[in-house]
Amino acid sequence: MEMRTRVLGRLNNFEVEEYLQRNDIIFVPVGPTEMHGRCPLEIEYIGPLGLALAMAEKVDGLVLDGLKYFYNGSCATGKGTVRMSVNDGYQYLKAIAYSLLSQGFKRQIYVTGHGTSELTLGALVGDFFDETKVPLAWMDQITVTNFARTRVGEEVAKQYNYFMDLTYGSYEITGRKEDLIIDPNGKPPEVHDGEMFKPGVTKFHGLPESLQNISHIINFGSFAYSIGFYMGDLLDHGGEQGTFLSVEAREEVCARGLEQLYKVVDAVDVPLFVKQMADQAEYTNTVIKEKFGKTLPKNKISEWV
Repeated sequence: MEMRTRVLGRLNNFEVEEYLQRNDIIFVPVGPTEMHGRCPLEIEYIGPLGLALAMAEKVDGLVLDGLKYFYNGSCATGKGTVRMSVNDGYQYLKAIAYSLLSQGFKRQIYVTGHGTSELTLGALVGDFFDETKVPLAWMDQITVTNFARTRVGEEVAKQYNYFMDLTYGSYEITGRKEDLIIDPNGKPPEVHDGEMFKPGVTKFHGLPESLQNISHIINFGSFAYSIGFYMGDLLDHGGEQGTFLSVEAREEVCARGLEQLYKVVDAVDVPLFVKQMADQAEYTNTVIKEKFGKTLPKNKISEWV
């Protein structure tokens, strides 16, 4: 359905209530504000925001924006980084999830692009389901883009850096591309054939010095939180990405990224995703309720829906 905007905070209350009469889907992009080389501090929030906006269009959903102050882990050494503990972020998101449910949003999809988001979102999804029997869902930008690569074939996939293409596309769709720096004296982006990079993306040269001590340890868990560490240089995270030699170069990369963003969203099959959320809720509140309702954790705010 044609809408003036899909961003919840830009709608008025009458528009939201009208929407909830026909649907119950809301995408919630979540990210940190942290140092990221020469990129804007909110880059790992803008990526999920752009992805959420494009997906909401596919399934007549809304988007709750502005949630960009969460656990940042190793990037706490940057003075632009807004530090937040995992627990504080979890409690904040949980309060929002309860509010959205009471408002009528039974299908909540959280979208992230930050390496440590799993610590917050995994706990939220599990605990909220136990407490309400309403299945929240979350998707990670890296996982989404890797899934999309499997759907287009290796020959096509190797032409693109799907994660950064999608991020630059998100700067286009959100109207934030002017935040990406133009520096005619900056380092030109490197190009290396046969790998997942294109002009506008700087090559990553392996582990920085600050991570050499844990080069073996990170093979056995998640890179982002297999062991506690801090970045030892302001360019260790993000490097030269996000800086362009000219406005024309930035325009080209963002336009190309927007094209890839829509291709990724098509590959995700968002209609199937939200259908399965509804199917899972129905199964939980019929079959599971009948078989195990007396032994499962009791709902905190109501009887089984």
